Amino acid sequence: MFKNLKWILILFISIISTITLIIGFASALSISSAPPKEISNTESDANTKTETQEPASRDLDKNNYNILVLGDSLAKGTGDEKGLGFPGYFEYFWKTKTTKEIKINNLAINGDVSSGLLKVIKEPQTLSYIKGSDIIFISIGGNEISKLKNMDITSSTTKIKDIENTYLNNLKSIFKIIRTNNSSSMVVFIGLYNPFGKDLTPDKVTILNEWNFQSQELISLDSNALFIPTYDLFKYNSGDYLAADNFHPNSTGYEAISNRISEALKNYK
Repeated sequence: MFKNLKWILILFISIISTITLIIGFASALSISSAPPKEISNTESDANTKTETQEPASRDLDKNNYNILVLGDSLAKGTGDEKGLGFPGYFEYFWKTKTTKEIKINNLAINGDVSSGLLKVIKEPQTLSYIKGSDIIFISIGGNEISKLKNMDITSSTTKIKDIENTYLNNLKSIFKIIRTNNSSSMVVFIGLYNPFGKDLTPDKVTILNEWNFQSQELISLDSNALFIPTYDLFKYNSGDYLAADNFHPNSTGYEAISNRISEALKNYK
């Protein structure tokens, strides 16, 4: 009797186990073959917003010492075989003046002229850089004045004067925009030099010097701006300071410009 009861019990347990196994397998099969869960509108909107949200703010880190560079190929450092340009050499000097990390933002464009720079500084990205910059470097006008080399000035006096007036008016507008957005930044303007040597006739050199003089006069109206002359640097050292294109400075030339800037700012804090 006990023997029969034992076998009945074993059979009962086996049946229960088999039923449990079948139910578990069927449940697993239904889960694996079920269609994927649909994303709710809320989840979909959230994902879309994440992917299409506006770029992060371009405001500068105030814990850095921010230097902004604007202008043409000279500002960009074209011709420097070391790739530093005058802002890069200036950074070496300025590290002795500040404990902050120096950040250089170079927005210069090769071939740019004053009207092009005026457009650049009106852009929202540039304005945000202007607002957060401690020093602003500007080099502009070289591409405009370079046209003198092949110009017959005896028949183009009016045209040359118009070019100069447009340049100076653009410069005034550039400074106005800068000061509207940042009244305290030091603005350093790099003067023009003659890359053509004796190929630029004396009457054309006079025009170049007039541009420099008018630019310096305009910049002197701003109590927190400096005009950095470069004409004399290249007049006496063009063989050593010009790159292979005989137009842009080489690394030695850029370093000379930087040294002059550093000397002018040695007492600036």
